[in-house]
Amino acid sequence: MIRSILLSSILVISCGFAAEEPGGPLSVDQAVENGLRALVKMQLPDGNFSEGTGITALAGMALLAGGHTPTRGLYREASAKALRAVIARQAKDSGYLGGDMGNMYAHGFATLYLAECYGMAPEVPVRRALEGALDLIHYAQNKEGGWRYSPSPTDADISVTICQVMALRAAYNVGVGGRASEDALRKAIDYVRRCGNGNGSFGYQASNGGEGWGTVGAEGVPRTAAGTMCLIGAGVNDLKDRQLGPALLFLRKHVAAHLKSGDGYFWYGQYYASQALFHSPEEKDWEAYWKEAAPVIVKRQTKDGQWMQGEGPGPVYATSMALIILQIPNNYLPIFQR
Repeated sequence: MIRSILLSSILVISCGFAAEEPGGPLSVDQAVENGLRALVKMQLPDGNFSEGTGITALAGMALLAGGHTPTRGLYREASAKALRAVIARQAKDSGYLGGDMGNMYAHGFATLYLAECYGMAPEVPVRRALEGALDLIHYAQNKEGGWRYSPSPTDADISVTICQVMALRAAYNVGVGGRASEDALRKAIDYVRRCGNGNGSFGYQASNGGEGWGTVGAEGVPRTAAGTMCLIGAGVNDLKDRQLGPALLFLRKHVAAHLKSGDGYFWYGQYYASQALFHSPEEKDWEAYWKEAAPVIVKRQTKDGQWMQGEGPGPVYATSMALIILQIPNNYLPIFQR
């Protein structure tokens, strides 16, 4: 299992949260600066950050979230190299971005990244790659309205589905996807709703919802956060909605425990929980989350600026996820803008 606030005000708020390190308290801004520096050092000469487009795309998103686009910012060269690396790995015949050490998870993250790059600096090559990637997502949606690991319309689960929903929404926000994406998002809402449980959580698949692992307490945060963002990403934003309201209530109740646990798909869960609570119709949800999350995430950073603990293939993944979360208040990424 693996979207405005004035920037000046955000910086003031950010500096108010600090975590104790051996050398003294570390602010969010300092942690982000150290993290970006460490992340760029992990980039390979060809622009990739690992053996797959998904992780490279997340690293690229972390750079974009700090204002480092392929054309501007301190790390613009690293950002440009990451974008070129992702596009270079796209299958020319199908538009698939998950075929090299990845799957539809990687394709979803990479498509989201292309949409954000295009939204921040529109270029013809990026749009072409994005359109190809969207065509694959449209094709791979199954009859239930969801997506699965394979780029074909067969099975579906909520974890892979959220990756495609976010990609579709991000592209649609910057004018790419059109009616096909509108139709896909409507079908996705139906699928996600069938995954919902009575307690506000979500089952892994529509066919096996109900109680069990990943549906109660802190362990239920990752899947609930994914389901919540599926709804919000597809246009559901009414607290009176029969599933959005209970899902946000579930997150409010359990997200702090998931933060403190440090496991149970920690980065995946916090990545989607932070977005869901940032976009919650109830603004206090974000304020409460940020107060809890910022110090915890900062404190998990190592002395060399990386984040290591949690699920995932290594420090690039963890560092990218941490940086994306900590930079949500910047409002640089189109998908994070309210």
